[in-house]
Amino acid sequence: MKENQKSLYEDVECAFKVHSGHSVNETIEADHGRIETRRCHILPAGEYLMEETIERWKGLSTIVRIVSTREIKDHVTQDIRYYISDEKETNVSCFNALARGHWGIENQLHWVLDVNFREDSCRARSGYAPQNLSVLRKMALQIGSNQKDKLSIKKLTYKAALDIGYLKKLIGF
Repeated sequence: MKENQKSLYEDVECAFKVHSGHSVNETIEADHGRIETRRCHILPAGEYLMEETIERWKGLSTIVRIVSTREIKDHVTQDIRYYISDEKETNVSCFNALARGHWGIENQLHWVLDVNFREDSCRARSGYAPQNLSVLRKMALQIGSNQKDKLSIKKLTYKAALDIGYLKKLIGF
């Protein structure tokens, strides 16, 4: 959940200020010189959110807060993320793992798109151009990921750009 859903975000944030959560799960990962602690808290939405919020979000039954603390040498940062769910079960360790998995996928996809397709450098910012290019990049990434040969995505796209026969083979012509 992002702050662009202002009333929902404020309602959930306030709920967690009033109560820290019925269920809490903490995971700690230490890797590459950093220590990351993720603390997941869950509350039943019906008990802590305003009625109008619950009516606007059909099926909403659980609100989740994940507090991530990252330590790298002497530098400590903290990030708080909120989620909503229609799950009635409050398996807090499952929510913590799901949120972690979601961010891992999101970060990996963004990294691949930026490194291989230089997405962040693209200057197309008006009309449908950004959406169209994003779809084309993701299609190219999917086609490349499904290939049996051992080429990296970068080498595969380069080879397809140089050899029309190879490109046709990739897309099934």
